[in-house]
Amino acid sequence: MKKPEVTGVKVKFEQEGNTLGTTSEYEEIEISLEFQAAVEDEPFYVIKTEGWSFDNIGEIEELIKRAKKILEKK
Repeated sequence: MKKPEVTGVKVKFEQEGNTLGTTSEYEEIEISLEFQAAVEDEPFYVIKTEGWSFDNIGEIEELIKRAKKILEKK
């Protein structure tokens, strides 16, 4: 029998809301990595949030890298 394969990974991050008060007290973002075939393929990235504040594009890139790094420990 074949071993089960990873077909997706879902990671949630949380941080305090922004200083403008335009989001909740705490913000949450969920980043999903979804694979069409095998985990070795490049995933689709799906982002869900009701409000996530960041100062520069590098911050969101870092979250995606952290989510993808989980797969390296498989």
